[in-house]
Amino acid sequence: MTQQDDRPLMNLGHLAIPRESAGQDWLRRQGEKRQVAVDIVALEARKWFALNLPDEFYEDFAKRVVATLDQRI
Repeated sequence: MTQQDDRPLMNLGHLAIPRESAGQDWLRRQGEKRQVAVDIVALEARKWFALNLPDEFYEDFAKRVVATLDQRI
C-alpha cells in the first residue's frame, strides 16, 4: 500500500501530476458502473427466475445482459 504524501503544496496543488491518466480514470469508473449494472441485473434475475439455480448462473446472465446492452447502446 502506498503512503499518503503529506508535504505542503504551497498552493500549487492544481499543478500536481495525477497518479493515473484521464483514460485510466475513465476506464476505472466505467468498470465500477458496469459492476453496479451487473449487480442490479443479477438481483432482478433472482427475483424472476427459479430459486434453485446456482449463483454463478445469475452472475453470468447479468454479465451477458450488460455486455449485450453495451454493444447495442
